[in-house]
Amino acid sequence: MHVNATEIYQNSTTEYLNYYGTVNLERDIQKYSKPVICLSGFIGNFLSAAIFLSKSQRKTSCSLYLGVRSLSDTGFLISLFFIWLGDMQVNAFKAPGLCQSIIFLSYVCAFLSVWFIVIVTFENYIRICMPFQVNTYCTTRKAKIIIVLFTLISFIIYNFTLWTFTVKIAPSGMSLCLPIQEFNYILQYLYYIDTVVTLVLPTLITIVLMIPITYNLLELLRRQQARLTGKSQQKDRRQSTPQSKVTKLLFSVSLAFILLSLPSHVVRTHLAISSFVALEEIDPLVVSLKYIFETIYYLSFAVNIVIYLTFGDRFRSDFKNKFCSRFSSKKEQSSQTTPSVLNADREESNTLLCQANNVRSETHV
Repeated sequence: MHVNATEIYQNSTTEYLNYYGTVNLERDIQKYSKPVICLSGFIGNFLSAAIFLSKSQRKTSCSLYLGVRSLSDTGFLISLFFIWLGDMQVNAFKAPGLCQSIIFLSYVCAFLSVWFIVIVTFENYIRICMPFQVNTYCTTRKAKIIIVLFTLISFIIYNFTLWTFTVKIAPSGMSLCLPIQEFNYILQYLYYIDTVVTLVLPTLITIVLMIPITYNLLELLRRQQARLTGKSQQKDRRQSTPQSKVTKLLFSVSLAFILLSLPSHVVRTHLAISSFVALEEIDPLVVSLKYIFETIYYLSFAVNIVIYLTFGDRFRSDFKNKFCSRFSSKKEQSSQTTPSVLNADREESNTLLCQANNVRSETHV
């Protein structure tokens, strides 16, 4: 789901939305929630990237994937923010080349974000279903190669956005980022290909991988409960291995992706098929659902830090040490400075008082 495909690119679906007034509420909710999503996402993704790419965490492959994903999510939110500026009648695409750059950024970042989820899910599959292959496949060297490879693939696939879009001036004076008319036919087919590459295929792969992951996790929990009873069971719950902690985090990331993205993907696929086949008009209910599920989908780029803090024990610990401890130390330092200043003032006043008494005594003598 790209902002360029759903917001900038004015296809038949957009014209249909302008005809029906039943989607005004859903459209307004999405319109005014975008800046909140973007701002919270900027902060959360920046903090997440700072933790995952720190010296202590970038030694593991999954941290590299999640760190780069945080950066790509930020890039997507930047493009979404520019679309919101257009919604608010701000002339955001006036600068030369900005239109094409925003379109390119939205495509590339959406592609990278979704495929890094697939890679993280596959790595979790190896950790749970093929634990003896972890040291072979889940290495930082392979992770860096995969990150560079997918980045290059995204640049190659979506370079067409740099020469198929242009800025057109509307009668109101607004600069609109629109496809060049002679490329409309090509862009329509590229849009369908992108739907398969960034929506259908990664979602299916993630769901297929999650089935054996979930089954093996349930079997593992069942065996542990069967072996452990009483105090030994409570002790085992308190002591969890680093491998199980990583598995829990990766599983929650993949599950959140499916829950937040799948409804929007289903509606968008339905609209794409309806537009391609052109056998029936689009149901207004589907259009309303499109706006609702799109907003939820945008949230998936902003709420990741909540997932990391909730299910990532090591992430939560490093987050507290890196950010919360600095804040508390500054607070303690300021609180310690205030009494010391007061003590210094008291000592100085006592010294002055003693000097005054000495002068008086000398005068009497």
